[in-house]
Amino acid sequence: MLPLVVDLDGTLIHSDTLHESSIKFLKDSPASVFLIPFWLAAGKVNLKRQIADRTTLDVKTLPYNEAFMCWLRNQRSAGRYITLCSATHRSIAQSVADHLQLFDEVIATENDINLSGERKAAALRARYGEKGFAYAGNAVSDIKVWEIAAEVIVVNAEKDLLALARKRFEVTEVFHAPVVQLATWRKAVRLHQWLKNLLLFLPLLAAHQILNLEAWGILCIAFFAFSLCASAVYLANDLLDLESDRLHPRKKHRPFASGALPLWTGVALVPVLLTASFGLASFLNAAFLGWLAAYFLLTCFYSWTLKRLIELPLLPRTRS
Repeated sequence: MLPLVVDLDGTLIHSDTLHESSIKFLKDSPASVFLIPFWLAAGKVNLKRQIADRTTLDVKTLPYNEAFMCWLRNQRSAGRYITLCSATHRSIAQSVADHLQLFDEVIATENDINLSGERKAAALRARYGEKGFAYAGNAVSDIKVWEIAAEVIVVNAEKDLLALARKRFEVTEVFHAPVVQLATWRKAVRLHQWLKNLLLFLPLLAAHQILNLEAWGILCIAFFAFSLCASAVYLANDLLDLESDRLHPRKKHRPFASGALPLWTGVALVPVLLTASFGLASFLNAAFLGWLAAYFLLTCFYSWTLKRLIELPLLPRTRS
């Protein structure tokens, strides 16, 4: 039985460890966001090393691909040699391997080599030889590795990539990616929570101005401005609370905590929602814009500071 080589990000887990550790780093040190461009300018390996050195990722809470993990356990029980091979930093990949106790060997990014694409293929060719191993991957960069693998296993790949892999290689196993539905995004942005902002319309009703079309227009703009801002806050909170949410029996099923949505989509959507929110608010008066900004800053203060304060122990009661 040929050695089985397994990719980590997007294959073994429904997430990306660089994204996970970057978000945790920014949560712990938000002011350090300005260092990231300088680290990246020195190379992606340097970025991974700097973040890995400053962040301890709780690998026990990562969203593992349970269907694929079950198959791996069966392969290991059958006596197959399994290697974890990843472009993530070696310290993180080794922590994952130590936690799962499924792998006989770990090959990962270290020193000055970012183990992805052609570099990963070269490392595996040197280790196992051409066609001397099976490989499980999920991304376009894995095509270079599949080209020299004896067995091709496709995990969590997009439909186009799966079709390409089947056209070019003899695919022996397929583990399909979870389908992202519109309901998943509705849950992520908490669309149902927008109902709370209908309170903005109460003064209009109380003042018996139901037929005031101008007021309705203003309040509709205010409603969507507040709602979009709230959704941005919900997304940011979910990204910042990944590890704690995954330990919660209900919150672990949230789109980002479960890996149903890629973390980068949330990071990209937050500024889009905020821009739309404040763009709408700019059509109203400065007072509303100020209240919206105050709401946003207060929620940020809550997320980064108040929520993380350690609760002081209660003082013992004194008897009179």
